[in-house]
Amino acid sequence: MKIIVRVLAIVVLFIHIGDGARILGIVPTPSISHQVVFQPLWRELSLRGHQVTTITTDPIKDPTLTNLTEIDLHFSYEAWNKIIMKNILAFNDNPIRGILGFVEQGLDITDQQLRHPSMQSFLKSEDKFDLAIIESVAPVMIAFAEKFQCPFISMTSMDGFTYLYKSMGNPTHPVLFPDSIYPYYEKMSLAQRLGSVISTNVMSIMIAYSSFSQDQLVKKYFGENYPSVQHLMNNASLLFVNSDPILHKIRPLVPTVVQIGGGSHLRKPKPLPHDLKEKLDNEKNGFIYFSLGSNVKSKDIPMETRTTILETFSELPYTVLWKFEAENLSNKPDNVIISKWLPQQDVLRHPNIKLFITQGGLQSSDETIHIGVPIVGMPFFGDQAANIKRMVAKGMGLSVEYTALEKNDFKAKILEIIQNPKYRNRVKELAALAQDQPMTGLERAIWWSEYVIRHKGAAHLRSPLLDIPWYQYLLLDVIAVLLFGFTFSTYILYILVRSLLRLIRRNLNDNEKKLK
Repeated sequence: MKIIVRVLAIVVLFIHIGDGARILGIVPTPSISHQVVFQPLWRELSLRGHQVTTITTDPIKDPTLTNLTEIDLHFSYEAWNKIIMKNILAFNDNPIRGILGFVEQGLDITDQQLRHPSMQSFLKSEDKFDLAIIESVAPVMIAFAEKFQCPFISMTSMDGFTYLYKSMGNPTHPVLFPDSIYPYYEKMSLAQRLGSVISTNVMSIMIAYSSFSQDQLVKKYFGENYPSVQHLMNNASLLFVNSDPILHKIRPLVPTVVQIGGGSHLRKPKPLPHDLKEKLDNEKNGFIYFSLGSNVKSKDIPMETRTTILETFSELPYTVLWKFEAENLSNKPDNVIISKWLPQQDVLRHPNIKLFITQGGLQSSDETIHIGVPIVGMPFFGDQAANIKRMVAKGMGLSVEYTALEKNDFKAKILEIIQNPKYRNRVKELAALAQDQPMTGLERAIWWSEYVIRHKGAAHLRSPLLDIPWYQYLLLDVIAVLLFGFTFSTYILYILVRSLLRLIRRNLNDNEKKLK
């Protein structure tokens, strides 16, 4: 009997291996908030028997994942960290300048990554892949799909920008569905609607502006005969967007756009470090958790803002746990605990937590919804302001502006959230909605990835919008024909009426002459 069981196990193992595909995953952005969204995807695909190779700045480094090979680009953080805060502050002074700074920085980092020895070796390899899954903010990397002649899935760690939806032939509208970094999304005033239209078009111009540089990088590292980056983007089999219908606005989606949001990066609870757990367990009045995420460093925020934050915290009857990236914090009140790193998901799960003060990054927003903690938002850049506005509109909390932070207002909002149960109750309601789904975001990502592998792409799902000229989509030719027809008909009618009036006038004149 044991022999039969072993034989069956071996047969099943070989069948499983035979079904495995070779998958290339590329997430080159040196930001852990981008990486954590897709790490569960790489892990699960490898556990399902697929041979997964990833190009990443944050390798998982799990020796039990024997099907996972990782090309480590962690060195990219050095360049990223040097300029990230400068671009964030520039974004608040002048969003266009800030975005251009990120675009130029991204191109420089991509150049550094592609000339790195590990990437040069990979570029020269003769590997074969059945699928590539590539982060959309680094479009140059899409050339790998062309190099390996395999279908690819474009993906983003937040909701898609308008240009990404357009690249999939998905309907867009600057008022109904403004870009994810535009901080207004419903019941917009005329000025806000005008701003959204301008913002969307400016973004399109900047994307077009960067396309030339991207094409030059493709030619430099991949070869002269590669199509343009824009052409490659339009050939994506699918687009994975990290959004969901609970936090994000409802919008029509073509079959090739798949929402994988809704806490897909959440992991199973783990015990807190012993010392931290003991401190939080003893906070009978509860505690506040304050973190600005992975890109905005608390140690680098303007000193005036930091002083206001400390003065506010010193007057609160609660302990504040602050993710602060330096060893020391001058003028720190006794009720403030600082730490360079904290296991955020497990901190949010602690029963004594009262409030999460957050910058509003999408991953943090997902966590607070699914775990059920009310917020005070303090957005800095990117999609953070829009995320915070959505959460405030949904009744999950309140917000403050870090550029105009005022102690009494900040304190009043903190106390309002903690002392008024409606905010926590509302978050619990949204958590129930977010979790009541037929599939998790991760399960959708896995299913659709294997779908593209099974069918060697998804050309049969391609949106017809990609195959018609822009003037046909806008009905300009139809409008022109209708206008011509209306104008011509009006002109003919005018000629007929004028001729009839002349005939009548002539007859009247003839009758008058006869009477005379």
